[in-house]
Amino acid sequence: MGNVLLPPWAALLLLVLACGSLGWLLLGIFGPARLPQKGDDRRFIITLELAFAALALGVTLLGWIAFVLGELGVYSLLTLAVIWLVLLLLLLFFRFRRPAAAPVEPGAAPSSSRLILSPRWEPFFLLLWFVAALWLFFRPHEFIIGGADAGVYVNLAAEIAQNGRVLIDDSTFNQLDPALYPALLRANPVNPIADYYLFPAFYVASQEGPTIMPQFYHLHPVWQAAAYGLGGVWAALLLTGLWTLLGSLAVYLTVRQFAGWEAAALALAGLSLNGVQQWFARYPTTEPLTQYLLWTGLWSLALWLSGRGPRPLWALLAGLTLGELFLVRIDFYFIWLIVGLLFLWQLGSGELRRDAAWFYTPLALLTAHSFLHGLTQSRPYFYEIFGYGLRLLARYWLLPVTAVLVALVILFIFVRYRGRLAQLGRYRRHVLLVGVVLVLLLGVYGWFIRPGTGAASAWNDWYSTGQIPRPDHENLLRLGWYLSPLGVWLGILGTCLLIWRADRRNAVMIGVGLLFSLLYLWRIQTNPHHIYTMRRYVPVTLPFFIVAAAALIVWLAVWRKPLSLVLGGLLALAWLGGLGWLARGFVTQVDYAGLIDQVAALSEQIGPDAVLIFNDPAPVGQGDFIGTPLEYLYGEHVFTVRDPAALDTAVLAAQIDRWQAAGHDVYWLAVPDGYEWPLPQRPLQAPAAYAIHTAALEGRYDRRPTEIIPTTWQGTIWRVAP
Repeated sequence: MGNVLLPPWAALLLLVLACGSLGWLLLGIFGPARLPQKGDDRRFIITLELAFAALALGVTLLGWIAFVLGELGVYSLLTLAVIWLVLLLLLLFFRFRRPAAAPVEPGAAPSSSRLILSPRWEPFFLLLWFVAALWLFFRPHEFIIGGADAGVYVNLAAEIAQNGRVLIDDSTFNQLDPALYPALLRANPVNPIADYYLFPAFYVASQEGPTIMPQFYHLHPVWQAAAYGLGGVWAALLLTGLWTLLGSLAVYLTVRQFAGWEAAALALAGLSLNGVQQWFARYPTTEPLTQYLLWTGLWSLALWLSGRGPRPLWALLAGLTLGELFLVRIDFYFIWLIVGLLFLWQLGSGELRRDAAWFYTPLALLTAHSFLHGLTQSRPYFYEIFGYGLRLLARYWLLPVTAVLVALVILFIFVRYRGRLAQLGRYRRHVLLVGVVLVLLLGVYGWFIRPGTGAASAWNDWYSTGQIPRPDHENLLRLGWYLSPLGVWLGILGTCLLIWRADRRNAVMIGVGLLFSLLYLWRIQTNPHHIYTMRRYVPVTLPFFIVAAAALIVWLAVWRKPLSLVLGGLLALAWLGGLGWLARGFVTQVDYAGLIDQVAALSEQIGPDAVLIFNDPAPVGQGDFIGTPLEYLYGEHVFTVRDPAALDTAVLAAQIDRWQAAGHDVYWLAVPDGYEWPLPQRPLQAPAAYAIHTAALEGRYDRRPTEIIPTTWQGTIWRVAP
């Protein structure tokens, strides 16, 4: 797995310090940071906000640079470090040579005038939370297996760290005779670009040559590559915990600036207690990074819209963080619906000032970059997802038609009454009341009516290959498996409260929360394999429901004190207790424990730089599960006999000769009930057995998963004689 420079924790700390120092100097361009005097209650939160903003600026800048290096095929930890050092020196020089700007003093948003707890308790609460978060979030699953997104990211990160590019150019794979593609690669007829894959998510377009094109957008694995280069596979796995910690803190700051620190503290406690948040802090997929970027963007955008100075700083931070969402996930283009409405509102109300360019320019450029990345680095994924989206819209044609009609109405109102938009403010309460009623009706429909209708057709609505049922009619109920019924309804009622009390500090958050909650509660768009399927809710829906519930509880608590304070306290305890109760099992479970050491031992048993051929007949089997990490983490070269009927034995024999002549040992890995060795004239030597034992949480469709399922991968290693 390469040379590990630092212990995993030290690797993460070094990344934080590198990003934070770079961001702090960038912060200084907008003016020197000036803190209140000692004894001022705002001193702590202003320091926290400035440090958080500095880290986010550094993360977005350094992450984008590493991303571009990976696209160009010149990424290396040394190159990234040199660029960081040059930028640091330039910023130091620039900072001391330029005239002093206005001071950066963001000033904490005022809490409710009817405080429950003094702000002096805030540092102690956050310190206690930080200690708990270290235990809850930094216990990663040893998810290095292939065949699933989480393992794909980790293995791709190792490949980027070692070879410096997103697109994979493997000399051993390049030597594979194309006549063997139908036998040793999996046919992929549904993809418009790639007709084969070597492993799931590692695509091959045979008409374009042997280059392997990994699935997804790649900012997340590029960051994992940086962690991997510093601290090995454990650092890459722990990185997800860091994003979750920062994402949770971003939610806290977002809520604090419009609802006060008590609501923020309650939301942070509820989010951290939630089993889904804990699970995905340990599960190396994109959701925690998405949550961090999104909520940091919502927080800084609210500061900009609220007029907190310096406005260009918060506009830039919002543009960078929200823009980089498009380099992480392909499904966040929908956020442009909210951004477009924001632009129209600013234009019509006369609030589109010069500093708006600091927000819209990086957002637009990063959006364009994401399309370019999809077309050049991830074409099979890009065309497959967009093609699926078009097919989905064609099937549910009423949705795009309705959206177009609504857009036309909004544009008509804007064009017709642009000069009098301010006068339409007198209808604000009417519009908000309609929003509240719609949310209540949708909640009643999703919880009580939809689960009992269309069940048969929903269960027959197959996903992709027709093997995975997707009961979308139960989406809201299944969210309740992890939020509790009380949590779901507090979230719905809290959303109504947020809508009714909406202002420029939380309007965009409400719009984004409603948009993505409606989108994924309508159609989950993924394998309904719990808890895995809940990943779609992690960036927006889950924290939005928790934020809305926390805001409602605190509002009720201060409504008619002291009686309402008691009722609010009891409601908070019941809510937090339900979240904690439903998190039982997830708190302590670590999937695939011991897997890293066992796969490493298997690789050592074989030897380095060998060619392995699995005979596994399963559609996704050992050649994918353990073959993927053997290939990308441990430096072997792995193939699987996918279709023995398509195997030309003479071509295979010649191919083995070429591999052996190039210095590679060739092994036949025979799994139970696998295909027979196809070259009886070539003897197999020195058999050795292997067995990998681990366990993982069950996948259930009908209830919250609780059982731990043991897994064993075993077989026999045969060496192919020269």
